[in-house]
Amino acid sequence: MKEFLARFSLHKSLRTELLVSSLLINLLGLASSLYSIQVLNRYLALGVDATLISLTIGALIAVGFEIFLRGARLKLAQWLCMQADQRLSGDIFDATARGQFSLLEQLPAPARREIIGGQTTVQQCFSAPNLVTMLDAPFALVFLCVLFLISPFLAFFALLLMLFIAAVSLLAQQKLRMPMQAQSKANIQLAGHQQTLTAGGEMVRVFGVAEPLKLKWQAQIEQLALLRADTNRLQSVIQNASYAGTILMSILIMGLGARQVMTGNLDVGTLIGANILASRALAAMTRALGLSEQIGRGDRALELLQQLCSIPKERSEGMKLQTYRGGVTLEDLGFAYKGQPVPTMEHFFCDIQPGQVVVVSGANGSGKTTFARLLAGLLEPARGRIKIDGMDLRQADPTWWRQQIVYLPQEPLFFDGTLRENLTVLKPETTDEHLLALCQETAVARYVESGSEGLDMKIRGGGHAIPVGIKRRLALVRALVSEGPLVILDDPSEGVDAEGCQAIAAILNRLSREGRTLIVMSNERFIQSAADTRIDLNSKPTPHIVTSVAAGDDA
Repeated sequence: MKEFLARFSLHKSLRTELLVSSLLINLLGLASSLYSIQVLNRYLALGVDATLISLTIGALIAVGFEIFLRGARLKLAQWLCMQADQRLSGDIFDATARGQFSLLEQLPAPARREIIGGQTTVQQCFSAPNLVTMLDAPFALVFLCVLFLISPFLAFFALLLMLFIAAVSLLAQQKLRMPMQAQSKANIQLAGHQQTLTAGGEMVRVFGVAEPLKLKWQAQIEQLALLRADTNRLQSVIQNASYAGTILMSILIMGLGARQVMTGNLDVGTLIGANILASRALAAMTRALGLSEQIGRGDRALELLQQLCSIPKERSEGMKLQTYRGGVTLEDLGFAYKGQPVPTMEHFFCDIQPGQVVVVSGANGSGKTTFARLLAGLLEPARGRIKIDGMDLRQADPTWWRQQIVYLPQEPLFFDGTLRENLTVLKPETTDEHLLALCQETAVARYVESGSEGLDMKIRGGGHAIPVGIKRRLALVRALVSEGPLVILDDPSEGVDAEGCQAIAAILNRLSREGRTLIVMSNERFIQSAADTRIDLNSKPTPHIVTSVAAGDDA
């Protein structure tokens, strides 16, 4: 309900227009009741055709105006909802693209997809037609007030019945929240199984995962079926309350009204008009109550989206060095993930001079990727500082800083688009000749040129269809385009063939000759042998530094 109020209050002048149009629409809705009363009481009593014609023309004019106003009001509501949806969409994108990386990574990927997918649910549940339905609900009182003027006796009983129906519907809606929340969680878990089934076909077949996965799948489906059964039962209660209420209202008004007619307190025409008024009042209320289940789903989705949007954002501005030479200094650096018993590193001091070649080694899970992300500014130290040419990295403009680095992540991904768009995302002005030269240098030119599309090759699904070694080298091309003075490569040779490793070695030699600072996460001997310094992350909690690797001297 709060979201409806927020959308309704988005634009002051349109809010007034919506209120006025809703009032006029519901006043014009009285025409059918008044028409029935006048036809039965005046025309049938007097039999003057001119009276019938005048009443009919007046009723038709009222209906025409009502239809016109409904169309105009819906357009206003659509504009308001479109503005609200666009604002929410922008907030979601900013939260996902610019939220603090460490906090976003705490959410499992299926949960993030489910939360972001809730944007569609919010748009559907808080749509323009639903907004105008909620606007009409309070005007049920208009019909009740007119009914009270006609017959306070009938209006009293109509009000009692409406309150009873509302109480039943709201109670069912209250009980509906728990199975809906449980259903949302179960859908997230099922999405994880679906991801395994669709993306892990090789694993499912070769390692016999099908049977245990099927058991988990069926258990999840059964749980969802039970939750849907509870949800459907409660939804049925709400629907039946509305359906039964409509019938009971007609029976109540006609039955009690008939006694009033027999005692001379009411005439037949007024009774029929009263029945129409009571039905219109109940219809306005039940239409709004019928949205309660949708509103519940929308509120749940909106709550999750708001939690996502509340994640603090990365800095959008900061300091920029006039010239960055490539120096990195680690002062008392410490980092640990939430709930991690042993920190990744603690009390770590290291001074990396411009042009130096540093290799960071360690077993899987020792923190090589974490160290790379710290240097890239994706993660912030729990203690200590990372200084770049003397400036604290936390003071730097993130956009500027990422233009200073050549960064290859451990698991490179691409966005949906052409290969050219992906490779030139850091510098869109990069020429095809330069791209192809880099592809030649990384030994992927044959792969790029073998397809009929070349650099116009379409990439989908993060580049899942591209072979691992090729994808890693294409990601290296993307990184090299930046030409930054600091090179951070996370396992550049992982999954790469012998030809690719030779190409990577040549690239590292070239970058070193150019005076770039190289920090490479790798356990490969051919990379370690070229290093000035090796940082061993197997040493906990403080990494061990080995200088002059060729000589084997310890720091």
